[in-house]
Amino acid sequence: MSGGVSNVTVENVHVWNSRRAVRIKTAAGRGGYVRHITYRNLTFVNVRVGIVIKTDYNEHPAGEFNPKALPVLEDISYTSIHGEGVRVPVRIHGNSEIPVKNITIRDMSVGITYKKKHIFQCSHVQGRVIGTVFPAPCENLDLYDEQGHLVRRSGSQNASDIDYDF
Repeated sequence: MSGGVSNVTVENVHVWNSRRAVRIKTAAGRGGYVRHITYRNLTFVNVRVGIVIKTDYNEHPAGEFNPKALPVLEDISYTSIHGEGVRVPVRIHGNSEIPVKNITIRDMSVGITYKKKHIFQCSHVQGRVIGTVFPAPCENLDLYDEQGHLVRRSGSQNASDIDYDF
C-alpha cells in the first residue's frame, strides 16, 4: 500500500490455527494513509498474535523510494473481539515518526496461552479502551467505562512494551 485505504469494515471473521489474525503493516517510504477502518465481531482460536499494526515493515517493491514519505494510521476500531488460545491478543507497534492515532478497542475477551509480562503490547499509540477488555490493555490507551466516562487517562502514548521474544 502506498496510496491510501479508508472506510473499510471487516466483520464476522473467524481465524483459527494462524500466526496472525488481522494485520495492518506499513513503513516509512510507503506514504499514504490507513484510516477509518472498523473491525467487528472477530473470533480468534489458536492464534499467535490476534491484532497487529506494524509500522516498521521494511519491505518495498522497488529499491528506490522516499524514506520521508510517512504513512498516516488513524481512526481504527476493534469491537467484539473474542477467542481462546492466543499468545498475544494485541500488538500495536507505532514509532516516533509513524504514531498510530485514535485506536478504539471495545468488548474484548481473549483467552491467552502464554503467560508473559506484556500480553497486550503497544508502542507510540494513542486511543481508548471502552468497557470490558481482557487481558488488561496497555498503559498507552485511555480507559473508559461502558457508559463512556473516563476512568484513567494514559500516562504516556509513547511508552513501548513490544516483545518479539517468543
